Amino acid sequence: IVVRIAWGLLYILFYVQFATAWWMFLLIPIHITMGPVHGVIINWFSHKIGYRNFESKDTSTNYLPFDFLTMGEGYHNNHHHHGHNADFGSVRWHEVDLTWLVIRGLNKIGVIKLRH
Repeated sequence: IVVRIAWGLLYILFYVQFATAWWMFLLIPIHITMGPVHGVIINWFSHKIGYRNFESKDTSTNYLPFDFLTMGEGYHNNHHHHGHNADFGSVRWHEVDLTWLVIRGLNKIGVIKLRH
């Protein structure tokens, strides 16, 4: 609960610093709940529908063949099998993890440094 409150306060401070109109503060509750709601959606779909690249003891699946909607988070079965790997979509030719492409781009321009 402490972490949730801290994130909520950080969002509020962000709006205090950058909001240019009063009505923007009405977006704070939506902004605060977006992360948890998206997490629930990903986990629900990724354990209910889809296909599997790997057999596992859990119910994880990959629910989209090309996951542009959630930037690779839908490759849940890949993630459960290779939990240490930042690239969730590296198993089949059509599985492209867009977040991994962003990470690689940030590494290439020196914003972050990947460990291999």
